Amino acid sequence: MDAPRKIDLMLDSGPERGPVYETDPMQIMRIRLQPGESLPFHKANSNVLLVPLTGTLQFEEESGEKHIVEHGEALEVAFQTPMLVSNPGEELLTFLVLKTPHPKVMGDEG
Repeated sequence: MDAPRKIDLMLDSGPERGPVYETDPMQIMRIRLQPGESLPFHKANSNVLLVPLTGTLQFEEESGEKHIVEHGEALEVAFQTPMLVSNPGEELLTFLVLKTPHPKVMGDEG
C-alpha cells in the first residue's frame, strides 16, 4: 500500500488555472478568476463538480439561467453540459474542478 501524500493545490501560486492532481479515474483542477473575469464558454469534458474555496462562482447555462455557488457549496455538472463560469464578485474566486472520470477517459482532454 502506498503511503499517504500531500497534494499542493497551489491556491496562491502557479498558473491561474491548471491540474493539481491527476489519476486515471479523476482529474482535479484549480482555477483562479479575478473579479469580472470568466472562462471561455465551453462544454464539460467529463462529469464535473465545481467547488468554490474563496469568492463567488457564477455558473450560466446555455439557456441563460444563472446559478450562484458560494464557499461551502458545490455544483454538479453533467458531461457535455454547455456552460459559462465567471466571477461576479468583488474578490478573487478560487475554485476546484473535480472531473470524474478523467477527461482522457471520456475522449476529451480539452
